[in-house]
Amino acid sequence: MEFFADFKPTSTISINPPGGTGHPHPHHPHVPPSTEFPTPIPKFLHATHAGHTALWVIFVIFTLGLIAVGFMSLRVEKKSRVFHWISIGVLTTAMLSYLVMATGMGTAFVPIHNHGAKGSVVHLFREVYYARYIDWLITTPLLLLSLALLAGLSPADTVLVIFFDVFMVVTGLLGGLVNARYSTGERARWFYFAISCVAFLGIWWVLISGGAKAAKQRSKKTRGLYFLLSAMTIVLWTAYPIVFALTEGSNKVGVDAEIIAYGILDVAAKVGFTFLLLGIHTHGDEDSWILPDWFVDSRAGSGLAREGRGNYGAIRSDE
Repeated sequence: MEFFADFKPTSTISINPPGGTGHPHPHHPHVPPSTEFPTPIPKFLHATHAGHTALWVIFVIFTLGLIAVGFMSLRVEKKSRVFHWISIGVLTTAMLSYLVMATGMGTAFVPIHNHGAKGSVVHLFREVYYARYIDWLITTPLLLLSLALLAGLSPADTVLVIFFDVFMVVTGLLGGLVNARYSTGERARWFYFAISCVAFLGIWWVLISGGAKAAKQRSKKTRGLYFLLSAMTIVLWTAYPIVFALTEGSNKVGVDAEIIAYGILDVAAKVGFTFLLLGIHTHGDEDSWILPDWFVDSRAGSGLAREGRGNYGAIRSDE
């Protein structure tokens, strides 16, 4: 035990380097080569003041659009407001999503690959607005529902095009949130992106084939409006994957520019779509969607109910 008590470990352990005892440091012949690794430096790519300002401006645009659609709905009968109600659902959801993003919520920092010279040292984290995808998961099916009702698309084709749309948005979200710091993650991101694009082609197919065929049965004005809105939808929606590829996909464009690009597309694809639809479509013509009276009017009740002699589940006093 006295041996262990007298043993005192030295602060430095000398190790001869492999390949001989040649000393690169003549004054310190026993100093081993350095084995220290550089500490990773995280770098967060996020929205700045310009990006947050753009989010607030877009929020105001959707708010004003929603108020305008509310007043427009008062100019038609309740049974002719089906497109107004769908449009109100679209604009309300978009307004709320931009409010969420403008107040700093609905975001996540996702690791992305650094292709620069210091990629092994500087680890990049890009801000991804997943609230935007939740918005699209609600608003884009409603927009497609408006097109389907306008053209008189069959229920089967309507369900199919909405399925393609939901699948497209979900796979796009997975592509945006996948950890892409390493090459395997990057491949997974582009794989999800490719699947999302295939689903988008499915939307094209339904709108161009089934939708165009159904619209030919409508009046000339309604048919022309459908072709205008469907072409507008296809063109604008085609720009979304391009923006994704340049921003969240390859990190070629910054977060502020991403916010502005998506915002312009959202305003055109939702506010522009809404006012074209409600402004051009003749509500109440022979091929409009007219809701039944029982759906929009209050229930008058039976004669017994009006006399106070019977209600749902009630028993008459004389019985």
